Amino acid sequence: MSSGLTFLGTWTWSKNYDGSFASGNFLNASGSAPQDYYNLGAEYAQSVVDTPHRVTASITYELPFGSGKMLLSRGKVANALIGGWQLNATSIYQTGFPLAITQSSNLNSVIGAGLQRPNATGIDPATYGDLGSRIDNYFNKAAFSAASQFTFGNLSRTISYRSPGQANWDASLFKEFRILEKVRAQFRAEALNVFNTPYFRAPNTSFGSSSFGKITQQANFPRYLQMGFRVYF
Repeated sequence: MSSGLTFLGTWTWSKNYDGSFASGNFLNASGSAPQDYYNLGAEYAQSVVDTPHRVTASITYELPFGSGKMLLSRGKVANALIGGWQLNATSIYQTGFPLAITQSSNLNSVIGAGLQRPNATGIDPATYGDLGSRIDNYFNKAAFSAASQFTFGNLSRTISYRSPGQANWDASLFKEFRILEKVRAQFRAEALNVFNTPYFRAPNTSFGSSSFGKITQQANFPRYLQMGFRVYF
């Protein structure tokens, strides 16, 4: 933009529907088969990889100190200590993925059905409040009821209620200095997941399982610090 400040931001707004069973991603599982092989159209729903909003931003700022800058631009000692510093940050904010609910007991396996989905009771599956307080009860289990044998559950392949979203910031601080006329070096201090924000995988979506509705896995690592030194010649 100006004075050593650069900003880049993107927003992706999308919608993804498909009839693809036996597909998933690292964060979200899907059913391994259609509920009714003779009605594949009933599998058409929001994709398990559908995420309507993804916002990314990156900021780079060359601090205004040292040679050629606005402040404290004179003196070799001052330039060596406070000149050449650069602050960088990147962020990602993303909505979660639609959940695919199936029954742990497929009562229709005797007729060759790959899986069975439960019925929707009409109760909103969403729960509210701090995510940390909902780890063991991410959705309202009363929203689902078991489908009996020789029936197909009326639940769609995916539901509109989603897995946890992502919020992540990475930051770094660089210092460049010249060693010789044609040799320069860079010190790098970097923090990944700088605010130590957890990112969780989808909860257990197998209706009838003792872990149904529980989030049991974290998808990212905690705050990670690293330092490096690079020489350019």
